[in-house]
Amino acid sequence: MDISPTQTGSAPPDAGDARDALAIPEGHPVGGARQACLLRGLRDLFAARGADGLRAASLALDAYVAEHGGPASLPPNASAQHGPAPEHACPPGADPWSEAEYAFNRLFVGPMAVPAPPYASAWLEAEPRLMGESTMDVRALYHALGYAVPGEGTTPDDHLSFELDAALALLALRGADHSADPADPAAVPAEGGEEPGLAVEDAWRWLVAEHMGAWIPRFVQRALAEPGVPPAIARALALLLRWQEGAAAACARHAAHATDAPATHSRRS
Repeated sequence: MDISPTQTGSAPPDAGDARDALAIPEGHPVGGARQACLLRGLRDLFAARGADGLRAASLALDAYVAEHGGPASLPPNASAQHGPAPEHACPPGADPWSEAEYAFNRLFVGPMAVPAPPYASAWLEAEPRLMGESTMDVRALYHALGYAVPGEGTTPDDHLSFELDAALALLALRGADHSADPADPAAVPAEGGEEPGLAVEDAWRWLVAEHMGAWIPRFVQRALAEPGVPPAIARALALLLRWQEGAAAACARHAAHATDAPATHSRRS
């Protein structure tokens, strides 16, 4: 639906809240470690409340890009709008990360109306507002995982940093399912029960492909269309979009494979 996302911003969740609200176990399988590294960096950047938090998260994303690579270029609508790296974008003696903090607040926090609110409900509701039906949808997911955001009922559950944390939680559960020993009785479903991991895969697909896929691309495009987005923030937005689109594409491939598998089995029988 076509809505105007501009609305008064509010402070992001505390970085510690975003890290701790959905506690993520370490020790992901190798296949998920790369995603986990990226998601932690993105979560911490969009949860940052000041220049120090932005700098720390950006350095973590630096390390990720150095090891795994990053987007070859920004989306077309951003290609000519962003200046030099923060270290060279402000007068001598000024703190480059204070400049980045100012831009971050202008884009995502406020106190004035912000062009790119980092809340799903700002993009998914018939009228742009916080704590709408889409917020209740992600809250139900958190509860199914056994978690709740700090200050539930007053803190919007669908802030981007919380949704990235939920993705991290599901990523860890997917890794646990894929590494389970089939000989372990706990890994074998009861008669008539679901196959192990089906509920986790359904939740992962709903979150990253359906829910986030309905708002993350528009959020990123709107933010990058603003003038003067610091490169550190522009890169994080591009990484976020590439991750979401890649995860959604992987979900589609997985669904197609699952659909084809019974027919293949039937032909062989």
